[in-house]
Order: sequence, then structure tokens, then C-alpha cells
Amino acid sequence: MKDIDFLVSKYDKQRMPYEDRGKEYDKQRKREERQKELQTLTGELLTECQSYKKLQLTPYQELRVRFLVNHFSNDFKMLHGQAKTETIILAFIFYIKINEIGRARLNDYKITSKYGLTDNIFEIIVCRLCEYYMQRTPIVPVGSTDYDHDILSRNGGEI
Repeated sequence: MKDIDFLVSKYDKQRMPYEDRGKEYDKQRKREERQKELQTLTGELLTECQSYKKLQLTPYQELRVRFLVNHFSNDFKMLHGQAKTETIILAFIFYIKINEIGRARLNDYKITSKYGLTDNIFEIIVCRLCEYYMQRTPIVPVGSTDYDHDILSRNGGEI
């Protein structure tokens, strides 16, 4: 005879065929909860960044930050294995803002030291972000009348 605890644990985990919600539902629910937590955290960080005059983001920039958070919600550790979630989201905020205004020193903001965002961590996250998108963007040959050879392009044939 098998131990009663073994049998209870075995049959307690399995779902019955007539049950509405299975393991896939649980995975989906956990994924949605994680997305909500990340969006809440992103909202808090964006609100905190509004107190800095140079870090105030436009609604479009906030939308871009939220897109990056949604896109990498399951792969934050791919961007930096040891950084906290808040640090990576803050790096996204600075990445979007630096693309708009040009150079900005991370050391000028207290929020970076509060969440542990250093120049080194920021560079690693941005490099891995760029590498991620470069690997997923196909390079295609483009016929050009200006040159004798084909040009390789990532934008689908437009020069």
C-alpha cells in the first residue's frame, strides 16, 4: 500500500476533466497578475520621475516605457541578471528620455542611487536591449541603382 500522504498530494494536484480551469488557466492568470504588478510599479516610478524637471515624460514616452515593460515582462533577467525590477524599469525610462534629449548624466539624479542604477548597469541593459532587437530584425538585400552591389537593409528594402 502506498502512503496516504503520497496519494493525497498526487490527486490533489491533478484537475478533473469537467473542471473549467486547468493548468493553462493558472499560468495565464499568474502572467496577468505579473503584468499588473509591473504596470503598477511602472506607474509609481513614472510618478516619482515627474518630480524631476528634466525627467518629465510626455504621454507618448510613457507609452513607450510601458511597451518595453510589457514586452520584457518575462525576460527582465535576460537584460541584467542581478538588477532589481525597479532598476530595469528605471533604465527603460532613462533610455527613452536620453533618446529624446541627448546626453544626460545618471549621477545627477537621486532616483538612480535610490534604485541602484549605475552607468555600468544602464549600459549593459541598453546593449542587451539593442542586441535583442537586432537579432529579431531580419537583414534583407536591397537592389540599388546608385551602386554596383546590393545593400543590406533592416527596414525591409527602403533606403
